[in-house]
Amino acid sequence: MKKIVVGIGNPNFTDDGVGLKIIEYLNGVVDTVPLLNISFQIIDSILGYDKAVIVDGVKSGVEPGSILEFTTDYWGNIYASGTHNLSVFEILRIGYSLFPDEMPKEIKIIGIEVENVETLSRQLTPKVESAIPEAVALIKEYLGIN
Repeated sequence: MKKIVVGIGNPNFTDDGVGLKIIEYLNGVVDTVPLLNISFQIIDSILGYDKAVIVDGVKSGVEPGSILEFTTDYWGNIYASGTHNLSVFEILRIGYSLFPDEMPKEIKIIGIEVENVETLSRQLTPKVESAIPEAVALIKEYLGIN
């Protein structure tokens, strides 16, 4: 079974880089792809995989550092943080419409609630940084990897 984790974020805007930080812990354990923003590159990255995880910072109004999990059953109004401008849910919907046989049968989206995405910094805020080990463990569990 082919598995992949796509990390999304801009490492220069504080918590917006959390998706990229998380995939650093998974490099060499599972296929990973870093993306600077939500775009149609997500589709290109996951085509041909059986199972995929997309991880990004989100701004939904819950406590910073909270971990939110979504499957493709959820197509709501959670918007990616910072510099992103397209809904990941809409991108996935398009992917399933165009490539129904090549898209992963299972996709989970892991969102880490951000605190600060405006400050120019490569450091995550403490609450968001502290969520990384739990997010990595959730991803490993979902993908069935050690």
